Amino acid sequence: MDVQIKKGDGNLHAFTVDLSGEEIRTRVRGKIQAVNPRLKVPGYRPGHVPESMVRRNRDLIRSIHQEVLDDLLDSAYSEILRKSSGTVVHLNPAPVSLETQSEESGLTIEGELEIFEVPADRSPFGTVLSPEEGISVAEEEIVAEIERLRVMMSNEFREDLSEEETIQLADFVRFRIHFVHPSTGEAFNSEQVSEVGGDGVPEAFTQALLGKKRGDRVQTTLPLNVPVSGKSGGTRVETHPAELEVLDIQRRIPLDTEELISRVFPKTGEDEPSKTEADLRSDVEKGLLGQKVLGVLRKKREELRREVLASWGIVTPEKRMAREYQRLSISSDADREEYRQIFLWQLVLDALAEREKIEPDWETVGQEYRGIMQSKGGTPSREVDREALSVAMQGARRIKLEEMMLRESQFGGHELFFDEGGYLDKVGMKKFGKKAASVGGNDHDHDHGTHDHGDHDHHDHSGEEGQA
Repeated sequence: MDVQIKKGDGNLHAFTVDLSGEEIRTRVRGKIQAVNPRLKVPGYRPGHVPESMVRRNRDLIRSIHQEVLDDLLDSAYSEILRKSSGTVVHLNPAPVSLETQSEESGLTIEGELEIFEVPADRSPFGTVLSPEEGISVAEEEIVAEIERLRVMMSNEFREDLSEEETIQLADFVRFRIHFVHPSTGEAFNSEQVSEVGGDGVPEAFTQALLGKKRGDRVQTTLPLNVPVSGKSGGTRVETHPAELEVLDIQRRIPLDTEELISRVFPKTGEDEPSKTEADLRSDVEKGLLGQKVLGVLRKKREELRREVLASWGIVTPEKRMAREYQRLSISSDADREEYRQIFLWQLVLDALAEREKIEPDWETVGQEYRGIMQSKGGTPSREVDREALSVAMQGARRIKLEEMMLRESQFGGHELFFDEGGYLDKVGMKKFGKKAASVGGNDHDHDHGTHDHGDHDHHDHSGEEGQA
C-alpha cells in the first residue's frame, strides 16, 4: 500500500493510495478460505471447495470483494491519519469499486482531505491580553445578597397570593410551554415548574416571566432542549420562539437571620461552635468575590480565544465547517460565525493538548461525564459509558489547557488574580491552571470551597474549579 498526500490550498490536500494486484489477490484468497468451511457444494467436503468453484458464484465473490474493499479502505484511512502532519478533520474519497480484474491490475483510491494544524513555532503560554483592575465587594452588595439568600434558601411558601400578584425573583412558577420546531414542524407542549432566577435557569426565561401574572401568555425566544434524531438520542440546546402560559405562582417566605445562618452553616456535631452573623457576612463576601473572579475569567477566556485565532493565522477547514453547518442545521451568518469560532478553538485546544501532553483533573472529568450523561437523558448506571468517558476526558483536557494558558498569559493585574494569596486563592480556586496529575492516579484534592446546606446546594458563590 503506497499512500501519497499532496498539499493543496489552505487546509485542503489530495491523497492517492495505490494497491497492488498481489495485495488485493492475497486478501481475496484469505476471505475465500475463511468462508470455505461454511460452503455446501455437491461433490465437495466443507472446506475443500476449489477456489475456481467459489469464484463462479457471482453473488458470493461480489460480497467478498466488497468486504476486501472495506478492509482496504480502513487500512488506507489509518495510514493517511498516520502520515498526516496534523489533525484530519475531513476525508472524502472518490467512489471506487473492486472487481476481479483488480486482483491483477491493482487499484487506486483517490480523494481529498483537510488537515488542521497549529503553527509549530507558537507557544500556548505567554499570550498578551488586555489589563485588568482590582475587584472588590461593596457593603451594599453583601446586604443585597443576604436578603436574596433569605428568600432563596427558604422552604416555606405563601399560600395567600392574590390573582394580581406578579412574578418576582425566586418565585416557583408552574407554566405551560409550547413551540413548533421550524425545521421539522413538530409541535412540543409540556407543563413544567421552574424557579425564576434559579441556578441553571436561562436568563431569557427569567426576563420573560418577571412581572407577569397568572393566566398571562408570553411570546419569547428561549434556549430549549430539543430531542436529537438518530441512534444516539438525547437532546441538544436550540434557540426557538416559544409561548409561555403562567398557570400558578408560589412565593417563599424569607428566613430570619438565625434560620439563614443555620441553613448556610449546618452543624455536623454537638460540640461544633455556632456561627455568627459575622461568619455569614464573610461567607457571602467570599462568594460575591468568587462570582466577580469567574466573570473576569470568562472574559479572559473569550479574549484568549480571539487573540490566538486572530494572531496565529489559523486556517478554517471549510469543507468540515460546511458539514457541521449542515449537520446542525445552522443557517444564519451570525450563528455560523459563532459556531466556527468555537469549533476552531476546540481544534486548537485538542492539537495543543496533544502536543503539550496535557492531563486533565479527575474531578473535571467527572463533572464533564455527569453532564454528558444528563444530556443523554439516561438513568444513572454503574456501568461506564466508554464513549461518554472519552468525550469527557477530551473536554476536561481542553478546560485544563485553557486554564493553564490563562495562568501563563501576560496582562496588567495578572498578579492580583494568580499570585499566591491572590483572588483565586481567596475564593478557593488554588488548582486553577496548575498542571494536573495523571487521571490514572488519585488526584482528589477537593478545594472547591463548596458545602451542602440541607435541601439546597449553596456553593459559596465562587463556582467550581474548571467551570468558570
